[in-house]
Amino acid sequence: MARRGLGLDWFDLLLHAGVTFALCVVAGSVATEQPEALIGTVVAASLVALGLRRKRALQQAPGETTGEVQAERIFALEDRVAELEATQGRTLELEERLDFAERLLAQQREPARLPGERPAP
Repeated sequence: MARRGLGLDWFDLLLHAGVTFALCVVAGSVATEQPEALIGTVVAASLVALGLRRKRALQQAPGETTGEVQAERIFALEDRVAELEATQGRTLELEERLDFAERLLAQQREPARLPGERPAP
């Protein structure tokens, strides 16, 4: 997961942070005047180095294989088919309800007849 977004795995990131921390400790103990400035410079250089490593790693990373792209497309298509089937089911139910309502309205418009009575022409 980290490799996909950062180009580096967690071990590389922890190793980079450990080396940066060690250099900060050394810089803090070596500097007699303003050790904070030296430590800040070490951190800034470390971040620049991390950015360069990330850029290089992302450029060298292989792209998605054809199989992965096809699998994602198939998954997306299966989702769309499921949505269409659900929509079709709802449409059929609405059609049945509309037919029922039309039959009820037609019965209300016709006057009540006695059995055997013929409709008026």
